[in-house]
Amino acid sequence: MNKLGKVALTALLSVSFCNQAMAAFVLNGTRFIYEEGKKNVSFEVTNNADKTYGGQVWIDNTNQGNGVYMVPQPPFFKVGAKQKQIIRIINTDSNLPKDRESLFWLNVQEVPPKPEVKDSDEGVLAIAMNSRVKLIYRPASIKNGRQDAEKQLKMELRGDTTWLKNPTPYYMAIISVKHDGKDISLSDNVMKEIAQLRPFSDVNLGRVVRDKISVDAVND
Repeated sequence: MNKLGKVALTALLSVSFCNQAMAAFVLNGTRFIYEEGKKNVSFEVTNNADKTYGGQVWIDNTNQGNGVYMVPQPPFFKVGAKQKQIIRIINTDSNLPKDRESLFWLNVQEVPPKPEVKDSDEGVLAIAMNSRVKLIYRPASIKNGRQDAEKQLKMELRGDTTWLKNPTPYYMAIISVKHDGKDISLSDNVMKEIAQLRPFSDVNLGRVVRDKISVDAVND
């Protein structure tokens, strides 16, 4: 479960989270951590609709080449109205970095029932929602260091720009950067990068930021 808190570095970190979009399917988490050594990690899909829905689960590999490292079981399922389906994720390839986290994306696609058409002249549109959340593989060597890792984030002035540096082996999700409590305007590309701040990486904020800085971040 995501938690809220504040820590001080050269900046101040506060933690927040966003709710899932309204859909027939609701997952019991906004992100999932797969710790090395576990046989699997499981999550629940709840069907809040009044009808039976089908579902499909797959995992996108973001930065580990074309390898298949995570497999959902079952990949296809059917769940009744107001019922739950348990999905297990199995690590099928241990050839992942041992010194840092690896990021994957877990997708759960709704397959709605065929719409009932009472008038053959009317068109009926069925909307299928896709829930997409982070799946993070955490090697055993860094299992115990994640708590308050945001305290290690650094701001560095290099020339005429400020860089946000993540010296840790953990992924971080930065929502915003603030100066004196006010949001600093950053480009869409920068916002995208800091939202998935990679381990041992830094991001050019594209501007000079001085004095007291705060960073809003989602924590695991």
